[in-house]
Amino acid sequence: MSTSNLLQWFNSSAAETDIITAMHKSLYQDKTFANYWNDRAGDTGEVYKRYALDPLMFQQVGSFKGKTVIELGCGNGYLAPKILEQDPEQIIMMDISAYNLQHAAEKTKDERVSFVEHDATKPWRIESAAIDIIYSNMMLNEIENITSPIREAFRVLRNGGAFIFSVTHPAWDLFEYVQEKAGTPSTKVKGVGGYFRRGPAKFLMGAGSKTSPELKEKYGKEFEVEHYQRPISDYFNALIDAGFSVNRLLEPELTEELLRHAPRFVVYAHNPIGLIFYCMKHT
Repeated sequence: MSTSNLLQWFNSSAAETDIITAMHKSLYQDKTFANYWNDRAGDTGEVYKRYALDPLMFQQVGSFKGKTVIELGCGNGYLAPKILEQDPEQIIMMDISAYNLQHAAEKTKDERVSFVEHDATKPWRIESAAIDIIYSNMMLNEIENITSPIREAFRVLRNGGAFIFSVTHPAWDLFEYVQEKAGTPSTKVKGVGGYFRRGPAKFLMGAGSKTSPELKEKYGKEFEVEHYQRPISDYFNALIDAGFSVNRLLEPELTEELLRHAPRFVVYAHNPIGLIFYCMKHT
């Protein structure tokens, strides 16, 4: 099936895109932050994704060979070249930010890759039962409405298709909250509450980064990135309500390779950072 058939909305009008953008603001739609994010993630992704999340998620998928793939919230597109190594049939890189997609397009010119600007909480104009794999890294924890994208993921997947995604572990939010209650203000997030809190907070990026300290000098500011707290049960129940079966729930532990490249993560040696859901559609 051709990409043009899969993407019924690929040539949607500029006016429609402007309306979507005007109604749904994300910091990733800001050009300066998108440039910062591209510098931070680079061609291999942030260190935690590179050495903790992506290896586990790829292991669960098994193979992308011959598959039609959506990367939901693709960011700067660092994963497309890695997925292409396994010879997929098509990759649809979906993101709310045109600036993110511009960076993603610079990383591959392969004709099997399409770049689509879209708010994932709005209906996906993609043919039903047309996709084999949906892969999403740390996106659903940045939006308030997870019900709509999860339902759309179920709709567009073929029977037997896989939806694999990572989010910030709610226990990470809890760790940062408890630290603040104990008198140590967080440098990573602000506005978080207890485990059962449901609501917006902010990731803090840019200032005091130990991974990329040069970016603080280059951009000279701290960015407050959207983040939503919710307990694990909210993700699980939304998946079950949509029709998914949850095959695996993974809580990545720190690896020696991660600690070798980023020793600062040792502070989380006894507390999870990420949470991975590996789900299947069976009808």
